[in-house]
Amino acid sequence: MKRVAVFGLGRFGSSVARTLSDEGVEVLAVDNDRALVEKIKNHVAVAVAFDATEQENLERFEVGGMDAVVICIGANFEANVMVTLLCKGLGAPRIVCKALTNDQRSVLLKIGADEVVQPEQQMGRWLAENMLHDSVVNLVELPDGYSMKRIRPREEWYDQTLADLHLMTEARLNLIQVHRSPDVESADKLRIPLPAGDFRIKAGDELDVIGENGILATFESLKEKPQNP
Repeated sequence: MKRVAVFGLGRFGSSVARTLSDEGVEVLAVDNDRALVEKIKNHVAVAVAFDATEQENLERFEVGGMDAVVICIGANFEANVMVTLLCKGLGAPRIVCKALTNDQRSVLLKIGADEVVQPEQQMGRWLAENMLHDSVVNLVELPDGYSMKRIRPREEWYDQTLADLHLMTEARLNLIQVHRSPDVESADKLRIPLPAGDFRIKAGDELDVIGENGILATFESLKEKPQNP
């Protein structure tokens, strides 16, 4: 069984940790925030709250012996750099980091990261292509068991912000875009890509989401978008 350490349990990091765990990977999930650790502790092998910039903490949990580490400390780039350096020094064979900008990506690669992802930029590029071509058929290949669908939100989501709903961690849905009727009469709905955490869901909204087929089946589907041509 592979062993992976995930540092930083925000929306991206927690999604990575839970997905790896669901696939049978032994995950060590780490964050300074005990509340985030509590949310994920029942979904991974080990979830702990400690300062990952302290080498003794990494040594105590044998991070150097992991098959890979994923560092998602996006809000604190200095900590991101420090944890990357420490994991490299401890001999972690594969280090994957999250970056917010191209400059951050360059720095992380120079200090030893094997791979750097920029989720917002990559998703934004994909979404722009989707909006231009009005199709995702040739732009994204989802793994077996996952689909992209347009669904109606549950009534209990109405007037709730995305930050309150925690769709990724609680509902296991990745929200791509919201379709909303404008205040004035119009045949076309407004399209709101990658809404921020303070965005509130309203009655009548339609959501483009990616998720597991079993979860998607529990929602009213409006328009299924095929995975393959």
